[in-house]
Amino acid sequence: MGTNDDIADALTRHQIGLQRLSSATVRRIVALLRRVDARLVERLLSEDISAISRGRQEALLRDVRRILEDAYENATGALRADLDELARYEGEYQGELFRRVIPVRLEYASISGDQLVAAVNSRPFQGKLLREWFAELTAAAARRMRDAIRMGIVEGRTTDQMIRDIRGTRANGFRDGILDVNRRHAAAAVQTAVNHTANAARNAYYEANRDILKGIQWVSTLDSRTTLICASRDGKVYEVGKGPRPPAHVNCRSTTTPVLKSWRELGVDVDDAAPGTRASMNGQVAAGVTYEEWLRRQPESVQEDVLGVAKARLFRDGGLRIDRFVDRQGEAYTLEELRRREADAWAAAAL
Repeated sequence: MGTNDDIADALTRHQIGLQRLSSATVRRIVALLRRVDARLVERLLSEDISAISRGRQEALLRDVRRILEDAYENATGALRADLDELARYEGEYQGELFRRVIPVRLEYASISGDQLVAAVNSRPFQGKLLREWFAELTAAAARRMRDAIRMGIVEGRTTDQMIRDIRGTRANGFRDGILDVNRRHAAAAVQTAVNHTANAARNAYYEANRDILKGIQWVSTLDSRTTLICASRDGKVYEVGKGPRPPAHVNCRSTTTPVLKSWRELGVDVDDAAPGTRASMNGQVAAGVTYEEWLRRQPESVQEDVLGVAKARLFRDGGLRIDRFVDRQGEAYTLEELRRREADAWAAAAL
C-alpha cells in the first residue's frame, strides 16, 4: 500500500463515523419534530371537522401550517448548528490527516471554519442549496397535512378518522400516518445534508491544496443498495474543482478521497521521508477495493465495532457477504432472521 491507499483507508474508517453521526443527527431532529404531534392533534380535536364551515376550515389549515412551520424552524435551526460544526470539524480532520499520513514535509494551505461553512452553504446538491432544501421540506410537510384534511372533509370522514389518517394507528406503531411520512422525508433530508456537508467541506480543503493533488477519486459503498449512478462513478478520478461530488441523490452514501501527485511532481526527495513510513507514491489512485474487501482486512475489533460481535463472526467465520445482512430496502436483518435465512453460515460460525 502507498500513501494514497493509506489516506483512502483512513477516510473509509472516517466515513463509518460520519454515518453514525448522521444516524444520531436524524434521531435528534426526528425527536424534535415528534414534539409537534400533540399540538396538532389538540388543534384538530378542537373542531368538528365533518361539519366545519369554509371559513373555519381555512383558519384550521392556517393554524396547522403555523404549528408545522414552528416545529420545522426549531428542527432545521438545530440542524444548521450541527452542520456548521461538522463543516469546521471536517476541515480540521482533513488537515490533520494529511499531516499524519503523508510521510514527507509539505506545505498545506489552511482554510478557516467560516470559509468552510460558507463553502457548504453555497454549494448546491441536486440543484438546490441547503436553505432551499429546508424550506421545501417544511412546505411539503404542510402541503401533505393540508391535502389530508381537505380530502377528509370532501369524503365526509369524521374528526377521529382524519386524526388516524394523520397520526397513524397504534397497531402499526404510528408508522402509517401523514406525520410519519413527513418524518421519513425529514430523515432522508438530514442524512443527505450531513453527507453533503462533509463532502463540501472536504472538497473546499482539497481545492485550497490543489497544488499537491492530481485529482479527487469518487468512492461508493458497493452493496445491494448502491444506485447505478454511484456504481458507475466508483473509482473515477475527477479534476480538483471539476466534476461531480457526492451526494449524487437523496440518501447517497458515497464519498471522495484525494489523489496526491507523485513525489517527482511535488519535487520531493523520497529519501527525506521519515524513518519507518511508507513513502511509495507515484501518483496512482488508491487501490480499487470494495467496502467488503476493506472490512475483511480489518482487525476483529473493527469488524465487531461495525457489525456487532455475532454478525462479525458470521461475516468472518461464516463467510457471509455484507449484502446478506440487509433486505432489499436496506433494513438490517435481526440475528433471528439471519439464523433462519443463513443456516449454513450460522453453522460455519458455530453460533
